[in-house]
Amino acid sequence: MFKQKLIVEKGIIKYITGDSATVEIVKPNLKECKSCGTCIGIENKPNFLEVKTIPGLNIGQQVTLQTIVHSPYESIILLLILPIISLLIGSLIGQKIHFVYPNSQDIRMLSCGLIFFVLSIVAVSIYDKKTRSKKHPRQKIISIDIFDNLNLI
Repeated sequence: MFKQKLIVEKGIIKYITGDSATVEIVKPNLKECKSCGTCIGIENKPNFLEVKTIPGLNIGQQVTLQTIVHSPYESIILLLILPIISLLIGSLIGQKIHFVYPNSQDIRMLSCGLIFFVLSIVAVSIYDKKTRSKKHPRQKIISIDIFDNLNLI
């Protein structure tokens, strides 16, 4: 629904353990880093990322990484706008229902609005758990830079 941004960076393999490798970003693109959030505040500090290994990977090789950055607008809509809209819809429904607290329209509106608000928060948390359970890596190795490895020696 919302656009994803792809960032390509260079890195050096520092450690390989099983199915994952630790990569140090060589030259982070500072303009892209501000919007990414993966390497917040690294300035002159080494930035290490954990990525899935590919065949033929050795310690000390230079690789090209691809990072997928998702748009923050989906989260903003789900966490801020949806609960407020559900609160308003619940209040409108509470205004029309007369079998719950028939003598007080304000209590009906407040209780129905609160119920809809809580239900929307529960729905958002279930959605968040389902999307986090999917194992989509944010960073992956797209190539091993053979020519750059010769220059490092």
